[in-house]
Amino acid sequence: MAIDFDIKDPKNQKMIAIFMVPVVLLVLFYHFMIKPVVTELQSKKAEIVTLTQKLEATKKSLHSPAELNAQKEQLQEKYRELEQYLPDTENVARLLDQLSEVEYTAKVYVVGFDATQTIEGKGKPYKQNKYKMTVQCGYHQFADFMGGIMTLPRILSVSELKMSLNADVVQGEKNEAEAQTDQPRNLTVECILSSYIFTGVQAEEPVSKKSPAKK
Repeated sequence: MAIDFDIKDPKNQKMIAIFMVPVVLLVLFYHFMIKPVVTELQSKKAEIVTLTQKLEATKKSLHSPAELNAQKEQLQEKYRELEQYLPDTENVARLLDQLSEVEYTAKVYVVGFDATQTIEGKGKPYKQNKYKMTVQCGYHQFADFMGGIMTLPRILSVSELKMSLNADVVQGEKNEAEAQTDQPRNLTVECILSSYIFTGVQAEEPVSKKSPAKK
């Protein structure tokens, strides 16, 4: 049985219009309302996945409090060690104690130790203290003495070295005490011992902008 449907019939056109209008509205609602939201949700979902991956990577790179405390203790110990090599204050008594230990080990006689000069500034982060030191010893003993100074837990340097025969000792002869202790005094050595004190790194002053000259 054939269906007689005349599209030119106003009743049929009205019926088609009533059916098509909601369809068109639904299509417009999807394209202008639903689709942008879906697109944004997809974008946010991809962003969440990326952030989650970064968060997991960050968690893996983080250390536990125990590990961080262990690293902190290691750094503090290293800092204390470095601080001994370049202290921020001069402790002359401690320096003399260290020299006395080296003097005893190297079997020399430190017969003079006087502060002479302090050099600071010139854009350097340290201050240099100079001491005039006089030592009576033998050749080998003096070499041991210099070696001991260089191994002290301080940054020290020796300069202006002057070596001469000790006129008070007959060359080739030793007294009984020197013979037993192997502490000859046939040389007199004068030198400058320099110690270094950390003064801090000064920040560079910002360059001030010159105001334009008034006409």
